[in-house]
Amino acid sequence: MTFVPITTRAAGSARRFENRGFTLIELLVVIAIIAILAGMLLPALGHAKEKGRSGKCTSNLHQIYVAMSMYAEDNSDSLWVLDNMGGMPNDGQWQLNPRSEALIDPRNGLAYWGVGYVKYLGGAGGKATFGCPSARTVDEWHDDGRFYPKEFWKNSTYGIYGDLTVLKGKPRFKIPSFLNPQTTIFCHDAAEQKMEGSSDSLSLFGSGGTILSQWIGSPPGSGGLSKSLYNGYHFEWEWFRHNQKCETVWMGGNVSLIPFRGFNKGIDPNWYTGEPPVENPRF
Repeated sequence: MTFVPITTRAAGSARRFENRGFTLIELLVVIAIIAILAGMLLPALGHAKEKGRSGKCTSNLHQIYVAMSMYAEDNSDSLWVLDNMGGMPNDGQWQLNPRSEALIDPRNGLAYWGVGYVKYLGGAGGKATFGCPSARTVDEWHDDGRFYPKEFWKNSTYGIYGDLTVLKGKPRFKIPSFLNPQTTIFCHDAAEQKMEGSSDSLSLFGSGGTILSQWIGSPPGSGGLSKSLYNGYHFEWEWFRHNQKCETVWMGGNVSLIPFRGFNKGIDPNWYTGEPPVENPRF
């Protein structure tokens, strides 16, 4: 009879234990636990990231307001306009083309409205202030035959309403002329750089139908430019980038969020025109 020393037996037993791998059931249990933990953590991480982006957007809008105020102080209490009739530029470019690094002349027909204020944000480098970190796609002017890289438009993500400087057909761009600054929108999150009516703003202006009808993705809407030129991209959420809320800076300097309430219910149009509001914006 052969006797195996106790130490040898113990070593062999240890080796057998070390060589034993996980069973399939054990692996599946571990994977399931990891998946559950990831499912619990990812939404929280996504919420934290969006909160940070929203905070950056708020900071951007506040700085834009400060730049506008500084411009007004240097220019007889006026907003920046193209002419004495209160006109505003109606495009989204910072440079003449992607190959140029020089800022476009703010009176050029292709200029973004922010170019008129950017020198109060440090010049060319200040254009990043007009880029909302939650923006994905804005009006890239495909309807005008321009198909520049998406990067070219990344700092044209806040929209201004065209009639901010015109009231009932008459120029109105002196800061003291805004009798209700706390309830008058200066600019906010938007895919279109200059808004002009119910089809591209957050108000129905008494016309019924839906807000943003020109930009609602397809489905659910007919699509308009979104369907014909951007493969049905849902531009409507570029106005409500922050958990279906629109970051907004008002003429009084306050920054707040306008919540999405449905496409058939717009905000008070007087928030754009500066006339006495029908509704009180408490968000």
